[in-house]
Amino acid sequence: MHWGNSVKMKIDNKILVMGITFLFILSSCIHVLGSSIDDDFFSESLTGEQTEFVLKSKTIEINFSVPEIVPYGSYYVICVNGAEFNRMTPGQPVLPYNLTVLELPFCTRIIDITYQLLTSPKIINLTGELAHGSPSLTDNIGLQHARAGMDAGYADGEPYPSDWIFYHTGGGLSHGTHKTFLIIRTYPARYYSDENQLEYIQNIEITIEYEEPAEPAIQDSAVYDLLIIAPSQFTIPLQRLVRHKNNHGIKTKLVDLPEIYGRIYWEGVDNQEKIKFYIKYATENWGVTHVLLVGGIKGQTDKWNMPARYSHVVPPVEQEYAEQSFISDLYYADLYDSEGDFSSWDSNHNGIYAEWNGTIKDNMDLYPDVYLGRLACRSTSEVRTVVNKIIKYEKTKCDDSWFKNLILVAGDSYNDTNHFNEGELISEEAIEKMPDYFNPVKVYSSEQDINRRTVNKAMNQGGGFAYFCGHGNVASWNTHFPPDGKNWTTGYKLRDMMLLRNRHKLPITVVGGCHNGQFDVTMRNILKGIHEEGLFGYFSIKSGSIGEFWYPKLWVPNCWAWWLTSKIGGGAIACIANTGLGTHGDGDVDNNSIADYLEVLDGWLELRFLELYGTEGYDILGENHGDAMSEYLNRFIGDEAKMDAKMVQQWELFGDPSLKIGGYA
Repeated sequence: MHWGNSVKMKIDNKILVMGITFLFILSSCIHVLGSSIDDDFFSESLTGEQTEFVLKSKTIEINFSVPEIVPYGSYYVICVNGAEFNRMTPGQPVLPYNLTVLELPFCTRIIDITYQLLTSPKIINLTGELAHGSPSLTDNIGLQHARAGMDAGYADGEPYPSDWIFYHTGGGLSHGTHKTFLIIRTYPARYYSDENQLEYIQNIEITIEYEEPAEPAIQDSAVYDLLIIAPSQFTIPLQRLVRHKNNHGIKTKLVDLPEIYGRIYWEGVDNQEKIKFYIKYATENWGVTHVLLVGGIKGQTDKWNMPARYSHVVPPVEQEYAEQSFISDLYYADLYDSEGDFSSWDSNHNGIYAEWNGTIKDNMDLYPDVYLGRLACRSTSEVRTVVNKIIKYEKTKCDDSWFKNLILVAGDSYNDTNHFNEGELISEEAIEKMPDYFNPVKVYSSEQDINRRTVNKAMNQGGGFAYFCGHGNVASWNTHFPPDGKNWTTGYKLRDMMLLRNRHKLPITVVGGCHNGQFDVTMRNILKGIHEEGLFGYFSIKSGSIGEFWYPKLWVPNCWAWWLTSKIGGGAIACIANTGLGTHGDGDVDNNSIADYLEVLDGWLELRFLELYGTEGYDILGENHGDAMSEYLNRFIGDEAKMDAKMVQQWELFGDPSLKIGGYA
């Protein structure tokens, strides 16, 4: 008995020692594993001292014609062959430029860019002032600031622009491949306002020296194509979507938020950054190119089941309708800058993201490094609804009897000086961007009222795409009757969608308007806004000149775009909409007989998205959404382009980024 107890004690001690040893080894392994993942996961750059670079150079020669000076009212505009684009910055002279876009291997470093003028500059004396860029009719305060900057910036004997060439870089995807973009703007003419003179050149040679990685910075591991991130309560209904995607060759991984939030080696200043770091890890280690976030606000509370990041890129003082911040899911997609460094959007670490004002400008690359969309579901039933819609849409080819309809809802957006019927003009341009076999289904205010009956009649026919272009808020969309853009139509509201019966004939819907995609709206926020007599979204709580259309009717269960996307028995398969204050161009300041409404800001983005499918044949939803944003940045972003940064930041995709447009054959 005593011997037995002694043996038992020895065995217990042995087990205890073995257990302690095992725990020590395990903790060491965990430490090593954690350190390994930390080093890999939280690397500030894809490249380091061990990365080999190859030095290269490239020379470009650009030739221009002699500028043609064309009268434009009491102003002049400049036309130059070889410079097909016009800079139309609000308050600044409208000047032509050549746009050169180079797609280089990802993480390429630009060492130096120099130029040589092959012909001496010459002078043209003008007899009048050059035309200036004008903002949209919703950005008058921005115009005042722009003109103040103009007076301070080039009216002191200095030319505008200050040099012949300007460039910027970006890092992101181009049709699914990671690239470093080098964008060079070359100006054939510069303006001296004091002397009212134009200085121009006809030939310039640009030399670029750069280093590109000897090996790809991101290896094509192709473990997964699509990453789905969701709160744990949504994972069961999402399993059907995972199986469906895998069955169609889209290698898909589903991960819940506790997996991201709970790991002991995970870092990040908040949950949003943890999610972003996880996407970064998935991109580098699994080859993920498409990301689907599932979740939004929890019911009608102020809590999130899938958090959002807010951008502060345009100061309220520079907007006619002050907007302190707006949701931007581009934050999650913009992982790197052009050299592979992490794009945090908070480079001064003050906790305010995407700041851009007179004293602070956070570093933001803005180019998407993954194609990202969101299903802003607030309940498990909504998840089931949208999963069913995606599977039904994709599993067979959409029937041409309805898919080849192009639904266009538009009218006279503004009472502008040129008296354009902007919405209908851009809709007609959209028709030109789509294949000839598409059948336009027009709901134009020049022909009829836009209301529940007329819109639902068009939508019930089904369509591959629907395009609404006008004005919006979280609960409604509307436009004006021509000819002067003053009188509102009835419009199309949330409650009108309840009678929509297009069933499985679901369009990809693009909506041009303010706040139609502001998916943080709740009844609590509405009531809070009324109590504070302030602004929530773009509708005014107080009465005023904006009109009754903007007043919330106190029934706003969700934003317009997500309500249409998540509708049972019809609606849309996906929506693209603004989470904040949208902005369109006004007039024709470059005198090219094309309304600026079509050429800049929201209008350019919307048309380019349609064109990528209709003219160029790309048929993956998120890729067309992301590539349109990258091309927008190539063309428009610059040192003072706050509003252009906002255009891409607020352009939300409600839908599956891997969606095959038109379904699988």
